[in-house]
Amino acid sequence: MRIITEQLTATGTLTGYLLDASPDMATATTRPAVLVLPGGGYEFCSDREAEPIAAAYLAEGFHAFVLRYAVGPDAPWEASFADAGAALEWIRDHAHEVGVLPDQVAVVGFSAGGHLAASLGVAAPRRPNALVLGYPVTMAEPGDPIGKRILDIVGSVDAAMPPTFVFSTFADSLVPVRHSTVLLTALAENHVPFEAHIYLLGEHGLSLAKPLTANGRAAAVEPAVAGWLADSVRFLQRVFDPFPVAGEGASYAALQRRGVLGLDMPLGRLAAHPGALEVLRRHLGPPIDAVVANPFAAGLSLRELSAREPALLPASLVDALAADLASLSGGDAPGTGA
Repeated sequence: MRIITEQLTATGTLTGYLLDASPDMATATTRPAVLVLPGGGYEFCSDREAEPIAAAYLAEGFHAFVLRYAVGPDAPWEASFADAGAALEWIRDHAHEVGVLPDQVAVVGFSAGGHLAASLGVAAPRRPNALVLGYPVTMAEPGDPIGKRILDIVGSVDAAMPPTFVFSTFADSLVPVRHSTVLLTALAENHVPFEAHIYLLGEHGLSLAKPLTANGRAAAVEPAVAGWLADSVRFLQRVFDPFPVAGEGASYAALQRRGVLGLDMPLGRLAAHPGALEVLRRHLGPPIDAVVANPFAAGLSLRELSAREPALLPASLVDALAADLASLSGGDAPGTGA
């Protein structure tokens, strides 16, 4: 992993956490990204909602960026919005060099940062591709106590707002749950795809809702709310589908096929059958003996061997092997084709 820092504006600093590419993960040479906007009431940027959030998404295969944006009594909301917009534009404009899929950039925000993320979702020239909003401010009224004029998100929602994931708690007394429920109504009325989780317990500002972000406070730990991260990852994977996979997934039926003489039986078990070993030698020649003798390779099936070592077992031989093995058991070739 490498870490980069970009000073975007006088008040906006973007830190990027970039996962390394690897030949072992050829389908992840470019990745989706999350832009994390910490909360803090537009007065500060919370560390609890910054790097820990980025690290959690990194573990799920996303590149992650954290923005420290304009805050404090002398910073108008417009300056914060400009910093957030500059960060989103920088990620997309530099997508090729940092390995980001430019059409798979989600903005993740909390509280005031959730308001800022949602502002990008309704008002940015190039909107995010998805939003994840944690206990977000969505109405303009909270701006009055801090002396800022902020955007009314609910009144600005339109059909172009990106797919949105929202979580909050009924017990939040600082940003009441109504901020989330009225937003959901606006999303539904504008046919914006969304997913929402309203938990019963949990104070405002839970971050990951785990001990590592609790700063020693038991009230900042709530196991039920901690599930929001995994749910948001699943949501983003549904929206983006970033890491394509092929073939059959794990199943009990597939496990059963490993006990049937055929393409899915491990090579070590096939070799124990005299007729099957003869079939393997006839089609694959002497190299198959070395493969079977290798305790690691012996655990592979012919189907798996063909996928891993196509030079040794090209797909053209797979159907022939399947037919000959099926004849030994007196049945049709199960699961032919590679």
